[in-house]
Amino acid sequence: MDLRRLSSFLAVVEEGHFGRAATRLFLSPAAVTGHIQQLEREFGTPLLERSPVAPTPP
Repeated sequence: MDLRRLSSFLAVVEEGHFGRAATRLFLSPAAVTGHIQQLEREFGTPLLERSPVAPTPP
């Protein structure tokens, strides 16, 4: 598990938006999206609802 990925996940949850999370972390939105996708593959389940952005029960 990579701390950058966890930081991206936390920022998206707190900001409620991928773009604002990316700005906060000084990353591109694509990088933040990639981090979330990698975490979801690692855990084998969706971690975020995309519209509106919200964490899933797992």
